[in-house]
Amino acid sequence: MPRSKLLFASMVLVGLAAPAAEASTVFSNSTVPGDFFTNAGPSNQGQAIGATGWHYNNVRNGATVGINTTLPRNGNGSVFFSSPNGSGKADIEFLANPLNLGGNFVAGGSLGRFSEFTGMSYDWYRVGASTNPAVQHPALRILLDADGDLSTITDRGGLVFERAYNSLSVPTDTWVSDSVTATTYLWNFGLGLGFAFDIDGNGNPYDSTLADWQAFLPNAVILGFSAGVGSGWNGVFNGAVDTISWIIDGVTTTTNFEVAGATAVPEPASLALLGLGLAGLGLARRRRA
Repeated sequence: MPRSKLLFASMVLVGLAAPAAEASTVFSNSTVPGDFFTNAGPSNQGQAIGATGWHYNNVRNGATVGINTTLPRNGNGSVFFSSPNGSGKADIEFLANPLNLGGNFVAGGSLGRFSEFTGMSYDWYRVGASTNPAVQHPALRILLDADGDLSTITDRGGLVFERAYNSLSVPTDTWVSDSVTATTYLWNFGLGLGFAFDIDGNGNPYDSTLADWQAFLPNAVILGFSAGVGSGWNGVFNGAVDTISWIIDGVTTTTNFEVAGATAVPEPASLALLGLGLAGLGLARRRRA
């Protein structure tokens, strides 16, 4: 279990004040083994995951995404991705007031101001048998409207976290946890700027930090969050993400993805924490007695 989850749970168990947090579990649409949403065609297609605000989205050219039991993490499931070729793409996205446009989904509202965004994190997995470039793994993105005016759409886009631009290696066949902070390097798509725009003009579009982007886009608002694979990746990719989290205006929102109808087995850390919490409650009762 990630440290943030352990800290929050321990505060609740022993009755201490905790920072503002919203934690939820999102379950697959289908029971075991879960969801495998795919689209063979070239046009982006999506599917709502219940009424959670989360969607399988931008799926095309034979790629697959779904909450299923293929690579379980923090329970019985995770969000699994499979892309069979360089033209496949698949994402999972949380969107503000989502709208269905021709089978794919877009944000119809805002989650808050980009200037009030502190950071985000997630867990990801790259299967070692994947044949796409070894530096690629499921990316994490924050989706933005650059000028804050939701009535115009030509300035929509996002910022992308990838390890390759942060001098970090990409392990395989193991779960990896990553966090984006003010000093993390991000690159952009869209936002009325084009692809990989060099905001400081130094010839390198991949060396601007989250803090740099916030200064460059002072009026931007957050449309949602996205994790996914593909779009120009050359080769086969299989992997997963789980435990996606972000902080806006001091409120931490964390989502764990599980498979409906399956029995989740608590992690050893969770069991140990529960034992400590119960022991603390018992000690408090003895003291009151």
